[in-house]
Amino acid sequence: MNSPASPEVLVVGSVTVVRPGPDLSNLYENVLDHLNVATELATTLADPKLVIDMQHVRFIGSAFLGRMISLHRTLTARDGGRFALCCPSTFCRAAIGVAKLDTVLEIFDSVEQADAAWAQS
Repeated sequence: MNSPASPEVLVVGSVTVVRPGPDLSNLYENVLDHLNVATELATTLADPKLVIDMQHVRFIGSAFLGRMISLHRTLTARDGGRFALCCPSTFCRAAIGVAKLDTVLEIFDSVEQADAAWAQS
């Protein structure tokens, strides 16, 4: 079995985006190491605004949610730091809601929406 490709990292406006590809559509504990790039970026970005683009993600587990809380804490502790998820599937949005993380994490419908919202603040 082939190992999933590393997530794409790109910049949209003033936001750094980590976009897992279709081969990371199920983000359970056994593949979370592929998101280590997000953890590294959370501590090294000069402009600490990070979005995880979930457009290809269909399923998430509790370990993923824990990782997102950790990223949120790391980024928001930095001066000007912001963290968000965008484009979650119906299942992912429901899992985030059941865990009540939709009251903690910012969630946007697109990367561009996150960039625009953060440019206003």
